[in-house]
Amino acid sequence: MNIYKPIGGSHGGDTFRELLDMWAESGYCNLRESPDDYVWVEEPGNILLFDYPRIDDRPIPEFKTGLFGNTVPNNPQCKPWIFWGRKPREIEVQRQQCLSYDERSTLSIFLGKIENNIQYNNRTTYDWSSQIEKFTMPISNGPAPYPYTQIEYLNEIKNSKFGLTLPGYGPKCNREIEYLSMGTVPIFIDGCDTTYHNPLIENIHYIKVSEPDEIPEKINDIDKNQWKLLSINGTNWYNANCSRFGSFAITKRIIDRI
Repeated sequence: MNIYKPIGGSHGGDTFRELLDMWAESGYCNLRESPDDYVWVEEPGNILLFDYPRIDDRPIPEFKTGLFGNTVPNNPQCKPWIFWGRKPREIEVQRQQCLSYDERSTLSIFLGKIENNIQYNNRTTYDWSSQIEKFTMPISNGPAPYPYTQIEYLNEIKNSKFGLTLPGYGPKCNREIEYLSMGTVPIFIDGCDTTYHNPLIENIHYIKVSEPDEIPEKINDIDKNQWKLLSINGTNWYNANCSRFGSFAITKRIIDRI
């Protein structure tokens, strides 16, 4: 499979672009230079792999079929796809040993920051910190810098039983994929998107709340065995959909059916 990847451009080179490099290293695909700022399969203008969080902040080129990782347009040409963590390589390293329930010292966690008005509006409707044991959410350019490196952040997630998810710049966020990779059970809120080629299912892969006060009861109703099942289901979903091989296999399967 030939995949056209942009060189430079407006993308930071992490997330899906890093995952593309990993696919090529494993011999799953051949990378060629894209003529624009988008990722294409076989040839530009054919199958678009849209890896940006939103569809309303940039012009989208014409395509025959589009696989959308975050916001999925309501159009028969547009198909739900996969998603990814911020640093797929580091996730591979850190997740080699998922911890058991008893080995995790933190009950619940949210480590993030606010970098734009959309995130601010999505994440400040309630005071989520009131019901989360370890909570960090500085605002960019504010007095409190983000206190964790990526490795420290992943280790904190790995040591947590539950992880709160809040919408990011798009309705999906790298954070929920990082939770699932580490066996941390996600707590979704209203506005988080679970639309994938293989959807995430409530009470199978994650639990859901509408406001902070619901969190303690939800967590307390889940015993160790139920948590273990949720955790295993989550890591299995990650392996099948977001790991180095799983993400490529799902992508190829969707493309083969087009």
